[in-house]
Order: sequence, then C-alpha cells, then structure tokens
Amino acid sequence: MKFWFPVIAYFLGAIPTAYLIVRIFKGVDIRTVGSGNVGATNAGRVLGFKGFLVVFFVDMLKGFFPVYLAKNFFGDSIYLYLVAFAAIIGHIFTVFLNFKGGKGVATGVGVFIALTPLNVLYAFLVFVITVASFKMVSLGSIVSAIILTILVWINEQSIYLKVFTLILALFIIFKHRENIKRILSGTEKKIGEKINL
Repeated sequence: MKFWFPVIAYFLGAIPTAYLIVRIFKGVDIRTVGSGNVGATNAGRVLGFKGFLVVFFVDMLKGFFPVYLAKNFFGDSIYLYLVAFAAIIGHIFTVFLNFKGGKGVATGVGVFIALTPLNVLYAFLVFVITVASFKMVSLGSIVSAIILTILVWINEQSIYLKVFTLILALFIIFKHRENIKRILSGTEKKIGEKINL
C-alpha cells in the first residue's frame, strides 16, 4: 500500500486543472496566453475571478486529499512528506503537459491544510492582506510562504514538517523568480487585469 500512495498523489496532483477548465470554457491553450503558467492566477486572467477561485479550489483539493489520507494511515513520518512532495511535484511537473505545470501554490495550500491547518490560516490572512494591499497574487504567495515557514518553525514540534516547509518555501520562491524580477521592475501584472484572447 505504501508504494501506491505517492504514485497516486503524483498523478492526482498532475491533473492540469487550469489547462482543462480554460480549454473547456474558452477553447484556448492557457500556455499560450498571459504568463503561460498553468495555474490559478493565469486562469483568472482568462476566466475572471470566479475562474481563479474554481481552479485554485480544485488544485488545493489535489494536495489535501492524498496528504490527509496518508497522515491518517502513516502519522508524522518521512513517508507522509513523500506523499505531500509527490502531490506538489505532480502539479509543477505534470506528466500530462510534458512536465510543465503550475507553480505549486494552490496544491501546496491543500497539503498544508492537511498538515498544519492553524498555521495555514494565519499565513492565508497574510496572503489576503498582501494581495489586497499590492494587488499581486505572486507577491502574496511569496510572502505567505515565508510567513508559513516561520510559523511552522515556531509552533510545530515535528522536524520533518519544519524541514519540509522550509524546502517547499524555497522551492516556491525559486519558481516565482521571474515574478520577483517583474515585481522589482514594476512590471508584474496585478489582480483584476484580464487579457485579450
């Protein structure tokens, strides 16, 4: 049974939600519009705020369900975090789109809701405040990833969780490196900016 958990987590995470929903409702390949990213933020540029919410929620569930089940089966073990990692890697490197997916934020949120829900709530509040203040989802994602890491290291006992959170936060920041360049140059797209197809 242990072998199948990370395999299932990967393939569940690999379902390209944004690609499928944008293709179904707009008939376009999301990789050819906006930032080209296969994630909720870019889907929102095509479909609007409701589209963003739908994609984000589904991507979040892709991370939540396998980790929640693994946590109940295996407890706080290295194996639990292997399953968590597999779900996020599945989203970022999806086999269904030549291993080019999203940035892992929404799926990561689902993973951490299963692992440490209270800390996620605090980080989410920081995300909301940041996005409301600066109108940039990318900045909110980066800041909240940093805050979540700090909260986990302060509030949690599991060294597995602490190390996993740190590694994932660094990875998310790395995946947002182009966004960081645009933020610093003042060219990052702000929330609410739709694109013309």
